[in-house]
Amino acid sequence: MWSVGCDESCSPKHLKHPSSLPVSCGIHSFQLENEILLFSEQTRQLVRLNNSAAFIWRCYEEGLAQQDIIEALSQTFDLSRESVEKDVDSVLSEWLEQGFLGITSPPEPEPYEASGDTTRPDFPEPLSRACEYPFEQNYQLPGTIFRFRFTSARLMAIAKSVLGHLEITPESLHTNVAIDVQQDAKGFFLFRNNEIADYCKSENELGPLLHGQVLSNTYSRTACLLAIHAGAVSNGQECLVLPALSGNGKSTLTAALIASGYHYGTDELVLLQPQTYRIQAIAMALGIKTGSWNVLQAFHPDIKNLPMYQRTDGQKVRYLLPEKALFSYGATQLQSVRALVFPTYLTDIKEPHLSRLTPAEALCRLTEAGTDMKGGLDVSRVTDIVHWISKINAYELHYSNLEDAVAHIRVLLP
Repeated sequence: MWSVGCDESCSPKHLKHPSSLPVSCGIHSFQLENEILLFSEQTRQLVRLNNSAAFIWRCYEEGLAQQDIIEALSQTFDLSRESVEKDVDSVLSEWLEQGFLGITSPPEPEPYEASGDTTRPDFPEPLSRACEYPFEQNYQLPGTIFRFRFTSARLMAIAKSVLGHLEITPESLHTNVAIDVQQDAKGFFLFRNNEIADYCKSENELGPLLHGQVLSNTYSRTACLLAIHAGAVSNGQECLVLPALSGNGKSTLTAALIASGYHYGTDELVLLQPQTYRIQAIAMALGIKTGSWNVLQAFHPDIKNLPMYQRTDGQKVRYLLPEKALFSYGATQLQSVRALVFPTYLTDIKEPHLSRLTPAEALCRLTEAGTDMKGGLDVSRVTDIVHWISKINAYELHYSNLEDAVAHIRVLLP
């Protein structure tokens, strides 16, 4: 996981001769319209500079003395010299403290830490390991075929309610990941490579467990430049990506869009491919939380008849399986991105509002929604991501009515 800072405040500290300090080794700047992103090889982080801070940075890179920077900033932005002098001194002081200035030795990058908690949970041991798994089903996602075995028909039925749209015939292709599911008096156990991969106590927690195992294993086996927490829909030629934090209405809008005729990509994970900048969508079932069941009934009348599960975060969820006719690996899994739309569902607005985002704003919003990069950021990857985001139209969509939101999406993705 990586982050973009948008700090504009700092702790002023007087710099005697700031212009004599070089830009630190390992600091790289990327121009995005009128804004600049700074990348530190040491911290593996991006920092976004607003217009005025970007102006100061450009002046500094050109070798202007501090007084010349103050004069140029004052004239360009029509500000008093006194206020500009304090701002420039403050900004340069902060950059010095952050290590952007004055470090001449090559940096040693901080160790990469994978996102999320990688500590293996302390699962209980089953009463005994099952000897027979009479029920079996295979499921397919891009690059990965799963073989699931179950000790009972009931367990396989639960898997079908979450993974049914991914079913393939067991004899069709060689499997990549094998998972066994069993139940005893202690609860429900998932085994992979003869080790416990996951566990839950109650049946209503098993669906999200199966969903999570398939998603995480598919991601770990798939190469990508950047993983984005987002929904995605397609018109069959191009796709629209909907990045958002959980609770912002991403899955709800995605569900409404596929009911309105769009091809389904995902409501969970979008993988941006290097070089081509096309996306691969991991087409898991849509996880629809309690607050959206009533809202979506007009689009999916049977949603309240679907099994209800409980996630580890306590949220109750129903899994909406897309029709197989609405997604296909050749048509929707590797497509160019027409636009990014950051949706937010709000109850207190009368009219939907669609506004354009700058590339730097879009990059900040992407990281807020959730991103991951295997191995962490480096200069080459940042260069690729900046190049991609600079070519993509990005918008913020505030809506309270799904029909209105779908109408706005139709304008962006006919």
